[in-house]
Amino acid sequence: MIQGYHVDLIFRDVNRVSQVIDDCLRGSVSAHYHTGHPHAYLNVIYMGEIAICRILADPTNILAKLKSKTVPYPKSLQEMIIKYFIQETSFSLMFVEDNVEKDDVSYVSGCCFRTIACLNQVLFAKNQEYCINEKTAVVMIDSFDIKPREYKKRIDKIITLISSDKDKTREGVDMLYGLISETKNLIHD
Repeated sequence: MIQGYHVDLIFRDVNRVSQVIDDCLRGSVSAHYHTGHPHAYLNVIYMGEIAICRILADPTNILAKLKSKTVPYPKSLQEMIIKYFIQETSFSLMFVEDNVEKDDVSYVSGCCFRTIACLNQVLFAKNQEYCINEKTAVVMIDSFDIKPREYKKRIDKIITLISSDKDKTREGVDMLYGLISETKNLIHD
């Protein structure tokens, strides 16, 4: 903690980060299992970290050069994230349909979380913002210009409805379908 602020010092292989940024600029997005990231650790997180970092020392100017590649938000990356994750929202929720009646709340809630995480990625990209972590993503989206109405309030309600009560779970799933539909309309505007 520095002057009351939590500070992360992140050590990365600069060659790896450079390669990932080049991949992202070509619209290549990949997801990896990683502790602390319940949705996934997306390669684009590296790009976002560089975009928002505060450079304290850069004697070879490599970080400044990498940072310059992150602004403006790349159109190819935006298009790829939106295309990839909007498709996954419906796909993940499709599995919920088959399992709401099977008393498998854990699986259903996992699929709903994945759907929400995908919506978050779409909304970050639509607003040309980097999502570097699932934590506080829903809260951050509430401050965006382009988002479904009352996004956080609706997400919170959906999460509270998913339970062993099949009718409440169905209500939450229906609300999630509504958010997907609203998000699809927003990305096509």
